[in-house]
Amino acid sequence: MARPKSYNRDEAITKACYAFWEHGYAALGIRAIEDLTGLNKFAIRTEFGGKEGLYLAALTHYHQAAKHTVLAPLKTGGLPAIRDFFTGLISDGSINSSPWGCLMVNTGIENAEIDSAALKETSDAYWTDLHTHFCAALEHTDLPVEDTATGLVNAAMGIHTANRIAGSAHGGRYLVTLIHQMLDQWEAGHASPTH
Repeated sequence: MARPKSYNRDEAITKACYAFWEHGYAALGIRAIEDLTGLNKFAIRTEFGGKEGLYLAALTHYHQAAKHTVLAPLKTGGLPAIRDFFTGLISDGSINSSPWGCLMVNTGIENAEIDSAALKETSDAYWTDLHTHFCAALEHTDLPVEDTATGLVNAAMGIHTANRIAGSAHGGRYLVTLIHQMLDQWEAGHASPTH
């Protein structure tokens, strides 16, 4: 007979997401993960296949949460949605603003040492999705869509990194100001109407 679970899987993944986001992957030992998530070593191994499996589940949770909240408006919102996205990166109370930066950026940086193909694939999927959403927002402009979307993804990475370095949700505000200035110029003369 299977042992009954003493934890809620979704709640545990959410807690793991925040734990890895704040502390990083390598810095968290199994005991710390147990304390921060309520999972025990047995559950981490059998339910998730170990620490990396739990981390992958946390990354997937992070991606899906972003996709259904902060990325979704980019599909139809045009340049104003891009502005709102970047404003959200440095706004108190915004779900895509954090003094810890971005879990996906942090993973990419850490994975330069870890060199996990699974972590790379999972974090790359997030950036590909963000790029696709930026492309949708730029679709009705006369801007070079693919290249502009790539630049915006890079800018988002930089803003998250500045937030993490500063330990503040406002660390990347100067780069956001530059993005806003570019959006103003695009809206004034370099982009066609979005409708």
